Amino acid sequence: MLRRRDFLGATIGAAIAAMLPGRARAGAKPVRVALYKAGGVHPVAFAAAKALLEGREGFRLRVTVPGDIRGGSLADEDVVVFMGGSGTAQGRNLGDVGKQQVKDFVARGGGYVGVCAGAYMALQGEDQFHKLRIVAGRNLTGDFWQRGIEGLEVSAPGREPFKLFYANGPIFTPVAVEGLAPYVPLATFVGEIYNLSKGTGPGEMPGTPAITASQFGKGRVLLFSPNPILGGRGVVHEALMLSGLRWVATPGDVRPDVSFADVFG
Repeated sequence: MLRRRDFLGATIGAAIAAMLPGRARAGAKPVRVALYKAGGVHPVAFAAAKALLEGREGFRLRVTVPGDIRGGSLADEDVVVFMGGSGTAQGRNLGDVGKQQVKDFVARGGGYVGVCAGAYMALQGEDQFHKLRIVAGRNLTGDFWQRGIEGLEVSAPGREPFKLFYANGPIFTPVAVEGLAPYVPLATFVGEIYNLSKGTGPGEMPGTPAITASQFGKGRVLLFSPNPILGGRGVVHEALMLSGLRWVATPGDVRPDVSFADVFG
């Protein structure tokens, strides 16, 4: 969940471009991406995703509002993206019909990318938080989510630790859910941030997933607790988002041994 708009707004100008490792095949169909826009989507997070994808080779971007989704617009998409802000508000604005449309889309083979609040929304949780419940996980500290905003170091097998922009994203912890395979951690937090006065404490973040991959029906789900496309120099890793979109748009099972390199190159 994003907060402190002034701070976040300043990050957009500092974002550095990153390219995918390799180009799309000549003549390949673009990845059709629906970027959700509604109350609860932080305008800075939305603007960063829109700027990244609009006009980018190999992608076709469509901004999608709740009424579009309720009307069945995801049938024309490969991936739906939910960015940061408030997951509860985003789910509430989708409504029951819209949430079911998203679940059906992924179950049929569509891709889901959730960043920060969009990741919260995909997890298990109480009805009042309007969760999709398409991933067998929850936030470790439940309703206590306020930790702070900072570039935090994460690690992934086969590469040097790197920083991603964290802004109150979920601390993934597994939950056994009938019919759902466990999520697969792709990268884990090394650093941590917490706010004792808000109910979050030390030792809760290190070693927990920063990025997860999972399956829902025939579709792939990719969740980022931190935001890979905000934060400024040394923290922005736009290629993670671009590679991730391509991966979730590709048909296939999510193997239990899927790795960071499999998804991001």
